[in-house]
Amino acid sequence: MYDKLFTVSDLVVKYGRVLALEVERLEAPLGRILIVGPNASGKTTLIKTLLGLIKPRRGRVQLLGRDPFKHSSEISRLVTYVRDIDELPPQLKVSTLIEVLSENFNGESVESIAKDLGLTEHMGKRLSELSKGMRRKASLLMALASNRELVIIDEPFSGLDSKSRITVADLLDRKKLN
Repeated sequence: MYDKLFTVSDLVVKYGRVLALEVERLEAPLGRILIVGPNASGKTTLIKTLLGLIKPRRGRVQLLGRDPFKHSSEISRLVTYVRDIDELPPQLKVSTLIEVLSENFNGESVESIAKDLGLTEHMGKRLSELSKGMRRKASLLMALASNRELVIIDEPFSGLDSKSRITVADLLDRKKLN
């Protein structure tokens, strides 16, 4: 078991010669957290390092009590990660997305969240036919319906109008904490 969401110590991440992130010590308690900061402050780099997607030059990282570089398959089973850019296939239909997610997660929950997000009004459309905000909602659907132990969303409100931001925040608030 573990008592922290993540811990980072003596962390240095560089892209070539450019210092991207330097953290002496950072811990996050179990529960919900927000990582905030200005653009280019290292938020995404921290997330990718915690997930084991970027290897630091030095330092120690633990996510859910595990080293993400030694236990990557375990981390991938426990964590849902939604990047700050929408990566779903543009030709995928909204109905297919909902169907696939329903097979993998609680179908009633997926359909309820899709309805709350306004996605069910676009069932016959391909993702490429949706607005930027609706594509973002489609990307968020997996995280919001996920039964994984940890959900990480990079820039969750990017591309959303004010009403949609409130809806997504409400859905995140209602999401069960393990």
